[in-house]
Amino acid sequence: MYVLGIDAGTEAIKAGVFDLSGHLIASGSRSYTTHFPRPGWAEQDPDEWWAGMVGAVRDCLAKANLPADSIRGLSADATTCTLLPIKADGRHLRRALLWMDVRATEQAARIFASDHPALRYSLAGVSAEWMPGKILWLKENEPDTFANTDYFIEFTDWLAYRLTGQLALNLNTIVQRWYYHPHQGGWPVDFYETIGLGGIEQRFPTDIVPIGAPTGSLSAEAAEALGLPAGIPVAMGGGDAFVGLLGLGVVEPGDLGVVTGSSNVLSGLAADEVHFKGIFGSFPEALVPGLNLIEGGQVSTGSILNWFKRNFAGGLAAEAEASGTSIYRLLDEEAAQVPVGSDGLIVLDYFQGNRTPHTDSLARGVVMGLSLATGRAHVFRAIMEGIAYGMKDILDTYEANDCDVRRVIACGGATQSPLFMQIYADVIGKTIYTTRVAEASLLGSAVAAAHGAGLFPTLGAASRAMVEISGEYQPDGARHAQYQFYAGKYRDVYQQLRPVMHDVARHVMK
Repeated sequence: MYVLGIDAGTEAIKAGVFDLSGHLIASGSRSYTTHFPRPGWAEQDPDEWWAGMVGAVRDCLAKANLPADSIRGLSADATTCTLLPIKADGRHLRRALLWMDVRATEQAARIFASDHPALRYSLAGVSAEWMPGKILWLKENEPDTFANTDYFIEFTDWLAYRLTGQLALNLNTIVQRWYYHPHQGGWPVDFYETIGLGGIEQRFPTDIVPIGAPTGSLSAEAAEALGLPAGIPVAMGGGDAFVGLLGLGVVEPGDLGVVTGSSNVLSGLAADEVHFKGIFGSFPEALVPGLNLIEGGQVSTGSILNWFKRNFAGGLAAEAEASGTSIYRLLDEEAAQVPVGSDGLIVLDYFQGNRTPHTDSLARGVVMGLSLATGRAHVFRAIMEGIAYGMKDILDTYEANDCDVRRVIACGGATQSPLFMQIYADVIGKTIYTTRVAEASLLGSAVAAAHGAGLFPTLGAASRAMVEISGEYQPDGARHAQYQFYAGKYRDVYQQLRPVMHDVARHVMK
């Protein structure tokens, strides 16, 4: 028996067939385009999502070469908060506002100024990435789109709709990004009225489905497009990084999952609902029933490395091709020759704002300490170190508020770089574990699919059966001590440049 996981990330959508021990049998991937119409804006076309999913699934199934009826369940996760306005028949009215879109910075600031009790989830500030700010921006700047929208949904919900024909919201995202509280009345109607979105809940689908619960069966239309039998159980997904926790085995308090990619998400589970500045959450029932999800995150991580490669490492393309390796591998080899601290170069990873601990959509990236001795390798290593300082900021915030982190488990693109993972471990001073399947969100969707198909009694049981720890990076004590000076200066640079960054960002975004 096998299950199919689908993971719709920022740059591509992937499909993977897994057995019930979590072994990846085959996978497929298709990319799509992100449009950046203005600084701080980011959009994607749902038509490309669907074409990508069809192509990825068909590629995966062709490689797997399994009987179609051996696929017993499927599930799909996606980026969040990626917001899409649609008509009742599923037609989208515009390109989706991607999770990293922060055009709603002004609206988010006004929402935070309301000081409403619903803001318990975001005590340090309201993120412009989240739903209320984005819908309020649409209402104020695209009134025709707003007026003509029948339903607002997330990327994950759109995928589930295209697979089943059933329109629903996933519980994971609405608790985390829409201020829904399952134990305190559900939708915060008074909050929406206070911020200028009165009645907006009437334009949300009424069905709410937790991760891993059945949301319908594969429709005949979708089955024909994908090359699968109709009627396969489809389990509801959630946000990619949080579904990824299931693919890391993070199903109990004390474990912290680090999902690396274009952005980083650092999330764990707590038995009790707690709220403090510098985190998002805690979010009740958002992942595992009976537990609260605590979230920290960095908006720009792998996307900064990609930006650097794209703009400043083109000269390595011929060498990479000739040696049969990647440009990233060559950059790593160069950066490994640079000492701890990159000879005084400090990078702030706020290229698209800061998610936590500052929740500052107007923050921007900084490269400080340039000299005539600075080379390409210094900058590349300093970017990795800056991202690791950002992770340390988040972990320090957790531990300062008595959120115990006993084990750190990582996945995603960064785990392909031993240098980057060692820098992370040295900066935070903790062992970082990796799993057999690096694509944890893809495996996490397979975990949800297996539970939704009734193959495991709980999400936790499915995760424990399908995830295996396979490696670790232990911190070096001497390097950890050296890094504390630079991590402190990383914090100082933000505090001292914050007013300047805000003024310039506001000027550019006018």
